[in-house]
Amino acid sequence: MNLTSLRYFIESAKYLNFTKAAEHLYVTQPTLSRQIMDLEAELGVQLFVRGRHTLTLTSEGDALLEQAIDIVTKFDNIKKTIQPHTNELTGKLTIGYQSFFDTTLMYDVLKSVTKKYPRVTLSLFRGTPLQLRRQLINNQYDAIFGLNTYIDSIPNIKTIELQKNKLQIAVPSTHPLANMKSVDIKRLANDDFIMLNRKISPFIVDYAISLCMKNGFSPHALYYVNDAEQALLHVGSGQGVTFLHSMNKVNNPVESYGVNLLDINGLDNDLNFVLGYKETNTNPITEIFVRELMKVHQQKDGSN
Repeated sequence: MNLTSLRYFIESAKYLNFTKAAEHLYVTQPTLSRQIMDLEAELGVQLFVRGRHTLTLTSEGDALLEQAIDIVTKFDNIKKTIQPHTNELTGKLTIGYQSFFDTTLMYDVLKSVTKKYPRVTLSLFRGTPLQLRRQLINNQYDAIFGLNTYIDSIPNIKTIELQKNKLQIAVPSTHPLANMKSVDIKRLANDDFIMLNRKISPFIVDYAISLCMKNGFSPHALYYVNDAEQALLHVGSGQGVTFLHSMNKVNNPVESYGVNLLDINGLDNDLNFVLGYKETNTNPITEIFVRELMKVHQQKDGSN
């Protein structure tokens, strides 16, 4: 039993709805449900009767609620006494992020955390998907921003989906298909491809090659490059086509690189942008960062 589980229980009892309580706490509903189940298992009692759309406190839950509120209130009062200002929190958070992706949300969260907790140090490191994955596994980073393809299989991982993302195809603006909104990938079977170096992004390269193979051809790679910018420079000069994520920071591809971006017909939207952190992470700043991220993310969704 810990203060977090008690706070989650109190909010769940307040709203009698896990989804609403999770929104108020700025956590995911599965995270909240798991905390309540763990608390029930530890106490050896059922705290809620779970209906289809609502919750009801059991007699044991009702008895715990009064004591839980008392414990949390006393702790908060003690904290206020010995630490009058919440912004006195100190510590360090190490964050990795993928290059050439839209980092607007990440910076909004960083600004929010820095404003509330000026004594917290935030260290940022840009890396390739594989580097980020490796550093998170080795506990070198507290959290990383990247593609779920690279993160979901990490042991004890928790992720928060931030933005939908899909694979697109970048073609020269003079390409015969340049004015189309979407294209069947098989129509590019005879084009040269500019491919990412597989050592940099093996999952994405394999995904792209598999997509071509399913459509009856093996892509002819004219060049292998280390990042999306290099690929777009080659494409813009008319040397081939390349795969690109919809989340890449290409605000005006025609003016910036002389390319057009086309959607790929029949492609699943399964390369989403997420924040990943390990469930076993013991850095208290991580939880604060996650809460701020959820808050900022929900505010952005509400304004759209």
